[in-house]
Amino acid sequence: TVQTAIALAERDLSWDLGLTLPMAPASLGDRVWYDADKDGLQDAGETGVPGVTVELRRADGTLVATTTTDADGKYLFPNLVPGDYYVQFVPPTGYTVSPQNAGTNDGVDSDADPTTKRTPTTTLVSGENDLTWDLGLSLNALPASIGDRVWFDTDKDGLQDAGETGVSGVKVELYNANGAVVATTTTDADGNYLFSNLVPGSYAVKFFPPAGYTISPQDAGGTTGNDQSANGGTADSDADPVTGMTVYTTLAAGENDPTWDLGIYLDVQPAALGNFVWLDADKDGIQDAGEEGVPGVTVNLYSADGTLRASMVTTSTGGYFFDNLLPGDYYVQFQLPPAYALSPQDVGSDAADSDADPVTGLTAVTTLSAGETDLTWDAGIYLRPAQFGDRVWIETDADGLANTGRIVPVAGMVIT
Repeated sequence: TVQTAIALAERDLSWDLGLTLPMAPASLGDRVWYDADKDGLQDAGETGVPGVTVELRRADGTLVATTTTDADGKYLFPNLVPGDYYVQFVPPTGYTVSPQNAGTNDGVDSDADPTTKRTPTTTLVSGENDLTWDLGLSLNALPASIGDRVWFDTDKDGLQDAGETGVSGVKVELYNANGAVVATTTTDADGNYLFSNLVPGSYAVKFFPPAGYTISPQDAGGTTGNDQSANGGTADSDADPVTGMTVYTTLAAGENDPTWDLGIYLDVQPAALGNFVWLDADKDGIQDAGEEGVPGVTVNLYSADGTLRASMVTTSTGGYFFDNLLPGDYYVQFQLPPAYALSPQDVGSDAADSDADPVTGLTAVTTLSAGETDLTWDAGIYLRPAQFGDRVWIETDADGLANTGRIVPVAGMVIT
């Protein structure tokens, strides 16, 4: 680089280097799954195993990279220099590796040696994306599972009452008896979570509520009777309000324990935001009479700093709604189905026009105050017309191919 002067106490993190490959990078990966019937083949309904350590090594054993499988058991090593590699899996204690190469379809069988837990060496060529390296795992005992729900505790009593809704997007970690994190997940649109295919044993759950939320009182309904409270059988909040951690529980072989819940609340009145995605037949960005809502459109809610706070899909009538929000600054992103485009932005009254940028799908940032419900954030969408065509060029070598560097385009030709 050029020389630069560093002042006293200065922290200059502006000196970068970009690297390119002389050829297209390659990638390798795929999936670790729970092989319920232990046959070494991925069958319908067999789920992925999250949190499994996966190592990528060169043919000589040199470690290139390490990753862990995601919530669906998937893993990927991208941007690789073409060459010879193998994968080394590190299954959790208590799991058995399925038979190797049990089928003729390399995309659905288990590829690792059951003893060494490593795959054969494979050669990646320039630009190749090889997603065929899988691992099946099974248990000698029936697997266990644990989970349940995070909910917004409106009255702050630590008990799930009728009408109190789930909280999506809350991070949840599962710990084994040694205090190690076994798996991580987030709550779904209804606030539910589940850790499945577990080795029987002792586990605890830790919750990470969004900033600004407080954890409800622990065990308000008592600690007996399958963790059910005394208020008509609804479950209580099970995490320590300071640490977010539950007590340890022992899961027997085949046990499914869905009693580990978390109540959270706000010390101020929560806010809410939402509204409507509609089919804008005349593409004018205004909700006209007879224009109907569009179901199944993904809508993401972000805080102003770009943190994803929640996600949902529009209802059968095109509606969406994010509630129990900490007052603050938010924006919405609409993700359109294929072949659809967004209507013009902000062409009419705020309650009846389309509010998303037609290019990015993002709305402007809005500030929600305590107790506010803002139902003005809509998106009009319409079907894009199809296109068909390409080019006409003069052949310089008569090979029928548009060779790079030897193309002479032909303008003005009429095409019917």
